[in-house]
Amino acid sequence: MLRWLKYLLRVLGIFICLVGVFLGVALLTLRILVPPQKIEVPSITGKDVKEALILVSEQGLALKMIGKRYEPQIPQGVIISQFPSPGTKVRRNREIKVFISEGIRTAVVPSLIEKKVREAKIYLSQRGLNFGNTSYTYARFPQDEIISQGPSPQTEINTEDGINVLVSLGKRNPGFYMPEFMGRKIEEAKDIFEKLSLKIGKIKESPSSGEEGVILSQVPLPGTRVDCETSIELVVSTFYKEKQSFSPKVRWIPTLVEVPLGLTKKRVSVVIVDNQGRRTIDYGERQAGEKVRIISKVVGRGEIRIYVDGELVKTEKVEE
Repeated sequence: MLRWLKYLLRVLGIFICLVGVFLGVALLTLRILVPPQKIEVPSITGKDVKEALILVSEQGLALKMIGKRYEPQIPQGVIISQFPSPGTKVRRNREIKVFISEGIRTAVVPSLIEKKVREAKIYLSQRGLNFGNTSYTYARFPQDEIISQGPSPQTEINTEDGINVLVSLGKRNPGFYMPEFMGRKIEEAKDIFEKLSLKIGKIKESPSSGEEGVILSQVPLPGTRVDCETSIELVVSTFYKEKQSFSPKVRWIPTLVEVPLGLTKKRVSVVIVDNQGRRTIDYGERQAGEKVRIISKVVGRGEIRIYVDGELVKTEKVEE
């Protein structure tokens, strides 16, 4: 009886092994002859992560995030790219790898008030922020110091945007238009300078057969905007006794010319032709209707020609 049972168990074991081998061969053959069904990868780029997860799950696929990055033009949580690309045939349960947008990179605006411009630029650069537009104004604060900013401190902004600032130019000196001193005595001019807090830079002397101590020319010219920091140069006549010689006589000829009326400034220039040749003196742009006093040095016989915007307006001949 025992021997018969052992024989039966052996036969049963062989049968089970043969059945297992048969099933394995059958499955392998089926796998070779009938390939598994492939699924077309759907397009999930530009979709929200939750929406994309539902879509790939319905297709029998999986979703795997492999990275995130900031994209100012794409909202946070939206898929930027995918792999495999849409339309690719893959097996069921294949993972679709995606990059997801973090949206706009934001930062809290620091305070730049009371910082110098160069210091503020370095400070922002170290924090990945940009320096925006710079405006200037006169103020009681030290020069080159930031006195206002936009956006305000502690505001959250896009790191791509710049922070605009208003910078102090320091205190503004009172300004006014330069008076005309030509033809005045130097003593009189000095009194006016003192009252107006103007600063005399240089006083040059020029020999003249006329009255001594009279201002012959000035820089800046009358009508120029100046302040107490502007340095003013004057040319003053000194006594000159003409010697009997064959040298041509030198004359300082005063001429008054009125700038024609108009809507714009006009350039005044003088051409002097005398024994020394031809030379041009530029009196700059002057206001319409302004009266310009011109002092011309003429050596020997000559001619003075006055031009306004290149047009001859006055001629004066000088005889020896």
